[in-house]
Amino acid sequence: MDREVRFYIEKILESLGYPPAASRVYAMLLLSEKPLTINELSKLTGLGKSTVSTSLRLLEHDGLVYYEKVGRSKIYTARSPFNQLLLFPTRILKEYVEPLMERLEGLSKGSDKYSKLLEELRQFAEISEEVIKVIQKFQSERRKAT
Repeated sequence: MDREVRFYIEKILESLGYPPAASRVYAMLLLSEKPLTINELSKLTGLGKSTVSTSLRLLEHDGLVYYEKVGRSKIYTARSPFNQLLLFPTRILKEYVEPLMERLEGLSKGSDKYSKLLEELRQFAEISEEVIKVIQKFQSERRKAT
């Protein structure tokens, strides 16, 4: 397995806020030629089984990995990160920025304390919405081409 490729995959996930352990587990799965168990991932990454399990739950929650049951074991496979990465601006906007803007709007009534931050968030939201439109157009065109 190419160390440099693994390094860059890990850094991409870390830049999105994933812990180093989850990033390492994901990189191993993405570059593996076959699905892997928790035991196999633990050996390959040098991480404890508990850490691998916690990382897999996070990655599964975010749609980056899935598992299949084989007997009493689960075998994990990575999904391509790129569709998930394209959706990241949508997730940030919906889960964090919009609720923060709503809260700041309530707090800024009668106070200038939050006005500047609220204005910056509004600008960020507008730009994010434009980026999301471009991403959606790209995904739509890509689906038509396949």
